[in-house]
Amino acid sequence: MVEKKEVPDGWPLVTGDYEVGDPKSCVAISSTGSYFHIENLQGIAIQGPDKTENIGLEKMITNIISNPNIRFLIIAGAEVPGHISGGSMLALWKNGIDPSNRKIIDTTGAIPFIENLPDAAVERFRNQVEVIDMIGVEDYGAINAKVNELKARDPGAFPEDPMIVKVGEEEALGAVLEMPLAMPATPYMEVINHAATDIQYKAQLIARDQKLSSGISMNATLGLFTGLLIAVVFLLPLIYWGLQGVV
Repeated sequence: MVEKKEVPDGWPLVTGDYEVGDPKSCVAISSTGSYFHIENLQGIAIQGPDKTENIGLEKMITNIISNPNIRFLIIAGAEVPGHISGGSMLALWKNGIDPSNRKIIDTTGAIPFIENLPDAAVERFRNQVEVIDMIGVEDYGAINAKVNELKARDPGAFPEDPMIVKVGEEEALGAVLEMPLAMPATPYMEVINHAATDIQYKAQLIARDQKLSSGISMNATLGLFTGLLIAVVFLLPLIYWGLQGVV
């Protein structure tokens, strides 16, 4: 039987949108942009979505390296458009991060910067787990089959002790505010231009609707005035003859 280690009290150490199963299991699952239910998954340590390619990855890594029993991370579920959190995690595991700017190497995520973890934590994650690419898969049968396959080749707990790294809320907020300033602008101009075009189009629709509403209101007023004028013209002879009869 493979060796297992005790996990720290209060594990998982970082709060998040996840469900905890068996901390001694060797498998964790990121559902990226989908939502799974742990009762449909067989004998895993933890599972939950990961919507962002920065803070989300940092929290997931922190919870994994603090549990040496986790040796496999399955990336499944729908990819998150723009953020590409699943692809960013795969790129981080394969390529690491650029030490000059903390950017995940070779990912298309919008803001793939790991600001709140030391290099040692990133390397520990890359050495401790094998990341399994099942991005796009939401079928429980297929995922459970992969879980069972990985459990069958469980190598046992990572030989080093749990690594404890704190990712506080203030640090997370600071990273969210600072990371866009550190990004090179050029790769994201297409996204900005698209957003500007969309805003301009919607403004034109609003202006058109306002003009249309004004035109309808003006037409209604002119129509009412014209109707009254015609009515007066037709009634004048009757009024005249009526007055003659009275005289």
